[in-house]
Amino acid sequence: MQNVDQKKLKQFAINSIQDACIVLGSLISGVTIHSEKYKEYAAELDALLENCEGEYVPAKVYDDIKDKLLYRQHEILKLIADYQSSSFSYIDLRKLLLKKGYLKNPLSDELLAELNELLDVRNWTFHNPQSLMAAAKEAAEKNIPTELKESVTIVPQLNPVIIPKVTSYELVMLASLSIHTAQRIEKYDEILKSMKRDYQELFDSIENKGLVMTPNGFSYDVQYFEKPIISRLTDYHSDIAQVSMAIQKSKYDGTDESFNDWTIRMKDNNSTGGKNGD
Repeated sequence: MQNVDQKKLKQFAINSIQDACIVLGSLISGVTIHSEKYKEYAAELDALLENCEGEYVPAKVYDDIKDKLLYRQHEILKLIADYQSSSFSYIDLRKLLLKKGYLKNPLSDELLAELNELLDVRNWTFHNPQSLMAAAKEAAEKNIPTELKESVTIVPQLNPVIIPKVTSYELVMLASLSIHTAQRIEKYDEILKSMKRDYQELFDSIENKGLVMTPNGFSYDVQYFEKPIISRLTDYHSDIAQVSMAIQKSKYDGTDESFNDWTIRMKDNNSTGGKNGD
């Protein structure tokens, strides 16, 4: 018999400003980490661009840096532009906080437009849209020379199946990626600033809160400190990931036995316990 409501475990209820701070703070932390890596990879991209010679870039060079950028972009977009009901993202969270009255002022039209644009990017890049197939058909038909349109019909290649493998890219594509990345960085920075302003507004509305000691004395201003940590297989964050997976599978009942069953525990020196998400 399960001891907790599985449906409630899949949602984190925001019933107070403190709850709101917990969620928004986690989003700020995630966006900060991924934005820093995104900027690091952007600098690598610019260095590659400066050192490239000739008209083309080897596919491995282009693909490797783009893959790194896209992974961090993917993670950032999850945190700021995701409307799935079981997810927390800034664009959705802020609407909830406005509705609850925890935040008072709507976003500027400019920032809201940027968030909606990133939502479109998120929706297009997180899926395999059927529009790609429709666009491929359109491109094939529209590229038929005008003088041949009346007499030529597109016949699909069914056998063999062609797997196009890029071996090199035009240098201009690397330059385009650099420009695109710089534009994204500006947007991410503006959104992160907005998230921090909202957090300060939430924190300011809490009564009987503590002060933070800063080099300039005590302050009610929210401080952001980086804390160096070592990630280990059996640490607290590993527990979170394992239990979250169990909750998603509706196989976690809230008992100590269930918790220990789903988290990785070192046993008998070198053996590992737990289902590890199975």
